[in-house]
Amino acid sequence: MPTFDEYLIFLDEKIATSVSLAVISIDEYTGKQPIGYVNVFIKSQNLKAIENRSGHYIFLNLANGEYAVRIESEYYFDEETNVKISDLDPLNPVVSIKLKPMPFYPFPPGTTLIRGMVQDSGGNSAAEAKVEVIGKEVNNKTTNRGDFVLYYKVLTEDDIIIEDNKRFVKGNGDKTVHLKATHDSRTKTADLEEVEECKTTTLESPIIFS
Repeated sequence: MPTFDEYLIFLDEKIATSVSLAVISIDEYTGKQPIGYVNVFIKSQNLKAIENRSGHYIFLNLANGEYAVRIESEYYFDEETNVKISDLDPLNPVVSIKLKPMPFYPFPPGTTLIRGMVQDSGGNSAAEAKVEVIGKEVNNKTTNRGDFVLYYKVLTEDDIIIEDNKRFVKGNGDKTVHLKATHDSRTKTADLEEVEECKTTTLESPIIFS
């Protein structure tokens, strides 16, 4: 009679033979598995994935075709991507999807953050606007309320300006950090005079599209 561990190995091998798609969700901030609740499903069929012991979300016995894979989660923006089964390696049908943290994500102490709000000319929230630090690979989008958080993952000494024993993020050569918001083909810029390392800097007023 097989042991429990042998049964699990047998079960994993059996499932592997019928896997059509395996989705790996990645926390864009940490580069690791997401925290909190995560739901991966095929939108058109409302077919929920099976999470295995290694953190893969798998779909079994899918017919050839294109599927809209959607991820909804507790601390991240929803993500959706189209996957064509025929484009995948049948021996390793893996797709990686990065998840961007929402403003209420529990960033650890010492994270360098920029928080703010984006609105239209009528003072309404600009949802799903893209906000980025110009010249840096730091970007995110806004919630339905128009708020956003930008996070620096790794800062080296080349990214820092030291003044009065304080460490500030370098913009384009000085302490000024330039932001750009994009929404419905419209763009708007805003400047922060300084962003201190390991602190949260908040825009004093919303970025408003005219």
